[in-house]
Amino acid sequence: MSVPALVRATAATNRYNNLLLQMDRRAISGALGQDSRLQTIPQSALGTYANIVFGGEIDNAVRRSDVIHVHGLWQAHCITTGLAAKRRRKPLVVSAHGMLEPWALRNKHWKKWIYSLLVERPNLRHAAVLRALTRSEACDYRTYGLSNPIVIIPNGVDIPSKTSTSLCYTSWPELRGRQVVLYLSRIHYKKGIDLLVKAWATVAQQFTDAHLVIAGPDFEKTRPIIEQLVRERSLSNRVTFTGAVFGDVKASLLNAASVFVLPSHSEGFSIAVLESLAAGVPVIITKECNFPDVTESESGWVISPDVVQVAGALKEALESPRSDLEARGQRGMQLVRCKYSWSYIGQQMADVYDWILGGARPNSVEILD
Repeated sequence: MSVPALVRATAATNRYNNLLLQMDRRAISGALGQDSRLQTIPQSALGTYANIVFGGEIDNAVRRSDVIHVHGLWQAHCITTGLAAKRRRKPLVVSAHGMLEPWALRNKHWKKWIYSLLVERPNLRHAAVLRALTRSEACDYRTYGLSNPIVIIPNGVDIPSKTSTSLCYTSWPELRGRQVVLYLSRIHYKKGIDLLVKAWATVAQQFTDAHLVIAGPDFEKTRPIIEQLVRERSLSNRVTFTGAVFGDVKASLLNAASVFVLPSHSEGFSIAVLESLAAGVPVIITKECNFPDVTESESGWVISPDVVQVAGALKEALESPRSDLEARGQRGMQLVRCKYSWSYIGQQMADVYDWILGGARPNSVEILD
């Protein structure tokens, strides 16, 4: 839930007090709380182009706002809001969130090519600023043919307090006394979840005290296919599917984890990686996760999305002394505190809003003209 967290962090600067979040409040109430400075549009109002033709909640909210920030691409509410900003002559910021990566563009290629030509690319060219999560995403904007200024502002994370593992072990008693290998993300082929299961099949027998946990919601009916993959490799007693986890349960599961793994084919900038580092859990991620800080800080392993490499990293992590894993975890926590706390990211975003409204060019943010 990086979008509501960014909204909350930017509002906390007290420089932008009426931020518009185009999501269903019921779905994000935990992230937003009851902060009266934050507004939402009901889900039923999204995805309707009638806002442009006849006016409506989105168009009215754009009219009342100083800056419009759209998150994501390929959805009706993105173009609806962008066109309303153009009509109302309001500055527009767009965050693609990894949706222009080559892997993502190849998915449903022809549909996206037509939509790009007619809708998405013209909308993006109107933006005052494009926000990239990483330098790699900045390159994706340029490859897509956009010349707008780009600001590089990553996702952030709240620094958690230490949480007991009791909730985790109460919910999943089979994890007690085990080395927990944690996958925490949507269950989708984009995330390399099939690679992880295949790699786990090659190392599980060697590490009888280790257990793989797959935590996250199903996406595009991928979970039944992955469950079948688990059964075919006789791993049912070595893998636990938890479904989506939130709040204290998620924190307890992170606290129980020995290592986090995300062998993704394509990522914008994963909140799950940040949450794991913030919790002191060393990570195994792919280069496609766009997080070179993990290598530089020695807080985990950065590999290619390949079964052999995933298996090798898992083996190295599970063979490591507990003290080595804890040291990697401590370095990850320090990295997050220095560069990725939401309070720091919120200040950066507010600086960008100030700039596009006529303020000074911010020194706190990397800008590519």
